[in-house]
Amino acid sequence: MDKDQPIVRVATMDDLLAESEAQRHFALVVFEAFGFVALVLAAVGVYGVLSGSVTERMREIGVRAALGASRGNILALVMRQGMTLTTIGVAIGLGAAVAASQAIVSMLYGISQFDAITYAGVIALLASVSGIACWVPAWRAAQVDPSITLRAE
Repeated sequence: MDKDQPIVRVATMDDLLAESEAQRHFALVVFEAFGFVALVLAAVGVYGVLSGSVTERMREIGVRAALGASRGNILALVMRQGMTLTTIGVAIGLGAAVAASQAIVSMLYGISQFDAITYAGVIALLASVSGIACWVPAWRAAQVDPSITLRAE
């Protein structure tokens, strides 16, 4: 066009693409960090609630064990309580995720905002982390010695 016009911005196409994606990449890294922190907080919360519940119900668990409940039954009782909390949380989170996907649809690359594989993967991750968080108090409850528990009062 004009041979005397100075060239101000010389860059390769790769550099221009990287620069244009840097802001989105940063936002996604921040979302990832918040997601990880939320996962850890959820696991600690489920563990704390179940651990407190097992501590408060130690006498009840001892009576159940004295009346013939197996360790597997006690383990299943506590795991069921924790996984019920997880199911409620997943249902609420799924609704929030669908609503939030409307806001971040511009940042999604190559997937739709209602990607079933992504939702299933996240639910599986949450269920496994919650299962681990439930297992520790459930195992502790299953190890209760009924004679010591019943003599405590």
